[in-house]
Amino acid sequence: MLRCLYRCAVRLHPANFRQRFGDEMLYIFDQQKGTQAALGVTLDCILSLLRQWTLRPRIGMERPATPVQNATADNILLFETFDAFPLRKSAIIYGALLSLVLLYITVYAIPHSGIDLLNLHNVEIAINSIQQENAQTGRGMILLDQYVGQYISKNPSAKFSIQIEGDASSDNHLSLSLGGAGHSSLRLLPLSPTKFIILGARDSYVDFTADAQGRICCLSLVMNSNAVTAKRQ
Repeated sequence: MLRCLYRCAVRLHPANFRQRFGDEMLYIFDQQKGTQAALGVTLDCILSLLRQWTLRPRIGMERPATPVQNATADNILLFETFDAFPLRKSAIIYGALLSLVLLYITVYAIPHSGIDLLNLHNVEIAINSIQQENAQTGRGMILLDQYVGQYISKNPSAKFSIQIEGDASSDNHLSLSLGGAGHSSLRLLPLSPTKFIILGARDSYVDFTADAQGRICCLSLVMNSNAVTAKRQ
């Protein structure tokens, strides 16, 4: 009884598949010892039947036999090409799902990969280009003089100096000196009229705050996740 079921499953396979593997499948079934082993082979055959007719529906279609020439009269090899197979709806659906999974994995992996996506050199070039464009058009120009001065922090005790640096050959820019004027300075690049990033320091910036009259009265320095607020003198 089990062998009859197995033979029926083999005969239901596509013609090309059955002609190529049918005898081998029957031989494998006959080599099984015991009902449990024969049942396992039968179930595998049924699964194979489902795969052949769902995932590979064209495998049973015969292609017209055409003679293939190996070479022309000039001994130039010829290659046979296969006809284009139409895409199945299931293949399109599976491909779309796979693309969404890969996209989600990529989007999730980039922020957690530890790769520094902020190239400060490229940021400097982009900001300088914006500043040059603003200088040419006269729009969005930032008056650097309004930020210049000494800023004092009481807790922790610290002193900061904001100055303008640059010469005739380059654009002027703000610089931040830790400990007052005369110390090593850090270049500030504007992101907005109140926020400046510190060139060469990752995740570091300076936020300026204005009073009711619009005059810069204090700054907040953020470096290495530490924030310090200083008042202007």
